[in-house]
Amino acid sequence: MANTTTVKVQTSTRDLLLQIGASRRQSADQVIVAALAAMQRDQRRRIAAADARAIKDDPADLAEIRAIQQDMAALHEG
Repeated sequence: MANTTTVKVQTSTRDLLLQIGASRRQSADQVIVAALAAMQRDQRRRIAAADARAIKDDPADLAEIRAIQQDMAALHEG
């Protein structure tokens, strides 16, 4: 048997969890894991967007990115 634990949540949260699980034919554990994975992806996207904004505002970084893009384009051409 897998290791399990109990998490105290409001009954409305439990009901929503069960409702989502039923509609997706997933267990509560599967719904929670999927939600946590989505949260991690969202966090990585936010970090990547912030990094992209920082690069756009730094002329040296932007020049380096453009040089890399040109190198990649040259590799694909030849």
